[in-house]
Amino acid sequence: MGKHWMLAALIAASWAGTAMAGTIKIEPVETLGSMVEFRDGMAGARSSLARSDAALLVARATHDDKDMPSLVIAVENHGQAPFNMTPSSVSVTTQSGAAVAVYTRDEVMASLEARGRKRAKWAQIAAAMDGAGAAARDRPTPTNPRIQDGPARVQAENEAMMASAEYLGFVAQTVQPGEKHMTDLGLAQLPKDTTDLTVAVTLAGETHRFPLKVTRYR
Repeated sequence: MGKHWMLAALIAASWAGTAMAGTIKIEPVETLGSMVEFRDGMAGARSSLARSDAALLVARATHDDKDMPSLVIAVENHGQAPFNMTPSSVSVTTQSGAAVAVYTRDEVMASLEARGRKRAKWAQIAAAMDGAGAAARDRPTPTNPRIQDGPARVQAENEAMMASAEYLGFVAQTVQPGEKHMTDLGLAQLPKDTTDLTVAVTLAGETHRFPLKVTRYR
């Protein structure tokens, strides 16, 4: 239950944004095993081993520091046997070794749906109370238009929230020989002291490592 509460909270912050929040910039760091490339204005890194390739794309380099980082992983199977690409295939750690949670797409969408239902419920209660209060007075008064429009407004906001999260979250896949798979990493909000990240992807007994530099601005 705690995990899902935390997920709902960070998604809410990601979708709503915070005017006073700072920003984070994430950049891949080139190493001998992870070569950095720039395509269509986006930075990524690629790692090639005997049985598998992996590429990490920083889909949104600069974002609000309360957002979920937008990182995409793509893998390719060069071996003779299929391998599974699951959240357990990926390890994300900070410079201190602290683990950053990876959420599946199902977890992301379920948390958003739960939050949307709660927002819709409270908007309906507020509209009903406003209507009852206006009618109960000795001299009935008009209802509050904003409160009465609340349920429709919240419904539209919930639909926009669900649409914006369509590609968030990790999608597991069995990758057959010669096939590719791409998925959002579904990372949680980064700890405030994060200056470096390491994304390690283990496939077919091989581990691809991608170091990332994290810079905060105020």
